[in-house]
Amino acid sequence: MVVPNEKSQTLLPSNTLPLANGSNAPKSNWFSRNRKSLTVVFGLFLLLQHLVVSPYLVDSWGGVDQKTRKSSCEQAEPIFPKSFDVSSLVEGQKDRLVNWISGAVKVPTEVFDVMGEIGDDERWDVFYKFADYLEEAFPLVHKNLKRTRVVTHALIFEWEGSDSSLKPLLLTGHQDVVPVLPATRGLWTHDPFGGEYDGEVIWGRGSSDDKSGVIGVLSAIELMLESGKFSPTRSVILAFGIDEESGGKVGAYHLGQWIEEKYGKDSISILVDEGNGLQESWGQLFAAPAVGEKGYMDLELRVETLGGHSSVPPPHTGIGYISLLIAEIEKHPHKPYLNPESPLVNLVACGADSAPNFPKSLKKAIYRVEDSLASKNGKVDKKALQEVQDWWVTGSYEDGTLMKGMGKAMVSTTQAVDIINGGLKVNALPESVVAIVNHRISLAESVAELQQRLTDVIAPVASKLNLEVEAFGKDVQYHGCHMHQDISEPKVGKVFLNVAFNSSLDPAPVSPFTVDSAAWRLLSGTVKGVYATRPEAKLNEEEAKKQIMMGPSISTGNTDTKRYWNLTRNIYRFAYQQGKKAGFNNVHTVDEYLPADVFVEEVRWFMNFIVNVDESREI
Repeated sequence: MVVPNEKSQTLLPSNTLPLANGSNAPKSNWFSRNRKSLTVVFGLFLLLQHLVVSPYLVDSWGGVDQKTRKSSCEQAEPIFPKSFDVSSLVEGQKDRLVNWISGAVKVPTEVFDVMGEIGDDERWDVFYKFADYLEEAFPLVHKNLKRTRVVTHALIFEWEGSDSSLKPLLLTGHQDVVPVLPATRGLWTHDPFGGEYDGEVIWGRGSSDDKSGVIGVLSAIELMLESGKFSPTRSVILAFGIDEESGGKVGAYHLGQWIEEKYGKDSISILVDEGNGLQESWGQLFAAPAVGEKGYMDLELRVETLGGHSSVPPPHTGIGYISLLIAEIEKHPHKPYLNPESPLVNLVACGADSAPNFPKSLKKAIYRVEDSLASKNGKVDKKALQEVQDWWVTGSYEDGTLMKGMGKAMVSTTQAVDIINGGLKVNALPESVVAIVNHRISLAESVAELQQRLTDVIAPVASKLNLEVEAFGKDVQYHGCHMHQDISEPKVGKVFLNVAFNSSLDPAPVSPFTVDSAAWRLLSGTVKGVYATRPEAKLNEEEAKKQIMMGPSISTGNTDTKRYWNLTRNIYRFAYQQGKKAGFNNVHTVDEYLPADVFVEEVRWFMNFIVNVDESREI
C-alpha cells in the first residue's frame, strides 16, 4: 500500500465551498489539526506489518497451503522381482544358513590398529584360513564367479552379466573383526570364536559385524546358483576388505583402486555396504540407511620442552603444559549445527508423517521447517529448525529414542582425548609429551575448518604459557594482548599440532535420499517388498497391514565405503537386520550375537535386491 502524500491530499475532490479567510472561519477540530501526524503513523504501521508480521503469516498468505502440503519424506512403492519368487529360495534353508555363518565366526580374523606388512606380520595369515573356509562353504560361488585376490587377502568376486552396457551392482563387506581383549574373555557367556548356536541365536565375534554381511551375500548367491532360476543381466561385484576395523587402509583402499582401474570412475550403479539397520521408534518400524558419514581426524598434540633433573622443576613440566592444553580443548566443545539440507531433517519428517507416538511439539516444528523451505522465499524457519536441533541434542535421549549422547553426536563434531604418552623416569623431566584427540567431523564442517578451530583454541593459551606453536606445518604467531608478558623472554617450549596416523577425511558425499532418485527407489522398494512378504505377515491380518518406513540417516563412524567414493554417488550403508536399541546385537563388545531368523531375512533381502537391481533399467 502506498501512503498518500500531502500534495495528493490537496487535490482530492470536495463537496464543500472554500472558506473565506477571516474570523468567521470555523475552528479546526483535533483530527484536522493532527491529520499529517496520523497519516505518517498509519503509514509506518503498514510498513512494519509488511516487514515484521508477514513472515509469520507466510503459510496463509501465499506460502504453503497446509491442506495440500507435500512431505519431504515421500515413500517409494514396494518392489517385487518379476521373473520368479525369489524369497522361496530360503525356505527350508535355515540350518544351512546357520552353519555357514557359524563356521565363519569360528575363524578369528582379528585385526589391530597397528599391523605389519602382509607376509611379515603373521597375524594376517588367518585370512588364508578364512578364504579356504569360504571356498569350502560356497563351491558354486567359486565355480561360477571369478575370484581375484587383491593385496593377497582382500577378495573380489565378479558375477558377469550378459549386458556389459549396464553398470554393475557392487556389494561390499569386511572379513575382519575387532579383537577380543584377553581380559574380557571370562565375561563372554559363549566362546567368542565358538560360533555357538543355541537354537535361537548365533554367538560370537563378527556374527553381526560384519560376517553377517559377507556370509549373507555369499549365501544368497550360492542358493540362487543352486536353484538355476537366475542368471544376471547386470554384473554383480562383491568386494570384501580385511581391515575395515582399523581404517581400511590396506584392503578397501586397494579394492577401490582395483575396481576403478578395471571399470572406471562412476562405473557402479549402486553400492550397498554394512551400516544402519531396522529399528522401531515412536511406535513405528523404520529402515534408516546411512546416506552419509561424518568426517574423521586424529589430532596429534605434542609438547616439547627442555629436560633436566626433577629436583629443580619449572612451574610446569611438559605433562603439565599438555594437561592445560587438553583442558582448553575440552572447555571448547563443538557447537551442534543442523543444516536444513541434512538427511537428519528428512528423517525427523519421516517420523512426523508416520509414527503414532511422535511428539506433537516436534511434529509442529518439523512441519514449519518443511513448509518454510517450500514457501516462495525458500528461507528456513530458524526458530523451528532450532527446535528440531534441540531434539537431536537432548530430546532424543529424554524421550528414549536414542542412547545418551548419540543424538548430539549426529549433529556435532565430536572430540575425544583417547591416548596420552610422556615421561620415562620419575626423576627426569619429560622432554616430549604426546596426546591423541579423535575427531568425528560433522557433515556441516570440513577437515580444514576443524584444523583452524583447533589452532584458534590452542594458540592463545600456548602464548600465555610462553610456548611456541606450530600448527599443521605452519608457525603460528598469536597477536592477542598479554601486556604482562615479556615478549623478549625465551620460549619455554613448543607445541605441535599435526594429523596423526595420516587419518584426515572430509565428510562423505551425501547420497540421494528422495524418491526422485532411482537408486533410492530401488533400495526403498526392495526393503518394503521384503518386509511385506516376511513370515510374520502371513500369520494374521494385523501383521500383514503393518508397514516399514524408509528414512535417511548418517553414520557417526566410517565404513570401507570411504575408499569407494569415485565409483558411484549411490552409496548406502545398510543391513536388513533389526537390532535392540542398546548396542545393536552387542557389536564391538562382549557377547556379540545374531538371531538366526534375522540372518535368514537378511539373506532373503540380498536375493531380492540383486534381482530387483538386475531387472531395473533406471540406473
